[in-house]
Amino acid sequence: MEMVIALLMFMGEPAVLKEHTLMPNISRCLKLKRIATRNSNRASFVCAKVKAEVKDGNIIRISKE
Repeated sequence: MEMVIALLMFMGEPAVLKEHTLMPNISRCLKLKRIATRNSNRASFVCAKVKAEVKDGNIIRISKE
């Protein structure tokens, strides 16, 4: 597991993590978050530093720790 920047998408009430995307840096994450927030009224997006298992440039699993 390593610390990475991820764009997280939450949906529902209570909010449930539905999707996660590995980001190269925080500025790219914030840019994509702004675009996604403008285009979606049902989901909420968060840029976060998470502990995750990464394989071939994709997040396989995010640790709950």
